[in-house]
Amino acid sequence: MNRLHNVQFLAVLFLLLTSVGYAQPAPQRLLKHVVMMTFKAGAPASGIREVDESFKNLARTLPMVKGYEWGPALPQEQAKTTTHVYVFSFASEKDLADYAQSPEHQRHIKVGADITERVQAVQYWVDK
Repeated sequence: MNRLHNVQFLAVLFLLLTSVGYAQPAPQRLLKHVVMMTFKAGAPASGIREVDESFKNLARTLPMVKGYEWGPALPQEQAKTTTHVYVFSFASEKDLADYAQSPEHQRHIKVGADITERVQAVQYWVDK
């Protein structure tokens, strides 16, 4: 009887360990979408915070966003061309297109438009 319990235990353990392998694998590549913004001289800090929060909310609420980072550009690197950088990660070009066409993104692009001097974006693939 003891041997039967050992065999049952091993069978259950095997099933548990192999079932983990059925989880959806992480994407091997990520599509990065980098947005570089320059705010107008004298832009109020509250307006800049509103833009920052709008970007963060996109990352929190849209399921196609796989990752998000942001921060102000270093002062010596700003050179009056970039003050803030926002980086989104997507699993596919379709996800990026869906993000761009979403109602949330369409509302977002209007936030802070009056205090924005320049917006530039670039996309690239990263192997994980």
